[in-house]
Amino acid sequence: MEVLLAAGEHLYLSSGAFAVLQADPEWCGGVSELVRICGLAALFGARVIPHGHGLHAALHVVASQSPEVCPMLEYLLNVMPGRFCLERNPPAPESGEVALPSTPGFGIELDKDKAASIRHLSASLT
Repeated sequence: MEVLLAAGEHLYLSSGAFAVLQADPEWCGGVSELVRICGLAALFGARVIPHGHGLHAALHVVASQSPEVCPMLEYLLNVMPGRFCLERNPPAPESGEVALPSTPGFGIELDKDKAASIRHLSASLT
C-alpha cells in the first residue's frame, strides 16, 4: 500500500518526498506565488491542494490550473463559516464543489446589514 505525503509551504520539492503540496496563499505570497508553486509542482510530478484558509484566492488558482496539478482545494468546515460571516454570498460547498463567483475580483461582497449588527453588538459589550 502506498501513502501519499502532503506538506505546506516549507519543503524541498527536489527531495521527491512529497506527492501533495498544501501551500496557503496567505502564507506563500498570494495568488502569483501560488501559481508559481503550481508550475514547480508540475515539474516535479507533485499535486497542489491549497490550504483552505485563503479560500477565495485558492479557489481561483485551482480553477486556473490543470486538474492534474490542482485536483481540488481544502475547505475547512469548522472555520470557513465564521471567516465569511460578513459576506453577502460566501463560497460554500454544494455536492462536494465550490462555485466560482460571478462578480469581479475574488467575488467578495460585504453585507452591510451584518456588519452594522456586529458593530452594534460590539458597542453594547463595551
